[in-house]
Amino acid sequence: MVLLGTSGLVAAYVLVALLLLILNLYTRWSWRIKALLIVLVSAFYVVSYFSLPPLLGWPTDAELPKRFNLVAIFVQEPDKTTGAPGEIFLWATDMASGPTGAEPRAYRVPFSDALHARVVEAGNKMRKGLPQIGEVSEKKKGPSARPTDESQGGMKSVAIEFFDLPDPLFPEK
Repeated sequence: MVLLGTSGLVAAYVLVALLLLILNLYTRWSWRIKALLIVLVSAFYVVSYFSLPPLLGWPTDAELPKRFNLVAIFVQEPDKTTGAPGEIFLWATDMASGPTGAEPRAYRVPFSDALHARVVEAGNKMRKGLPQIGEVSEKKKGPSARPTDESQGGMKSVAIEFFDLPDPLFPEK
């Protein structure tokens, strides 16, 4: 399949706009139908504009899988000069389809000091060759509950624990 990138997308939008213009100029449809077509095409542009970034590989704000294999990390600490809250980016695969079954996906979670420390520790272990499994903590009720960590911007950051991936059990020869 040939992907044309941004220029192909712009060409497709121009083609749809030209077809709409031709329909509006050369048909005897009522002005209500023509106005409805203009509104529908405009809505199509807005929906496609917001639908494309997740398809292009940008990090998602969707919930992390319950258990995931950590592939890579990137931490963007809060910037006090600009007021940017900071974010933690995790590249992970869902463990529901096995340790190597799913394709990696980039996730964005709000920055918190506690999560930052755990992510840095997991990254250090990964650099030493110890694969890491992440597990999103259950949301418990009660005074000792720790479902989320407080983040810098007042938002709630997820509570994630990291563990070493156990060695696979190979049968003896």
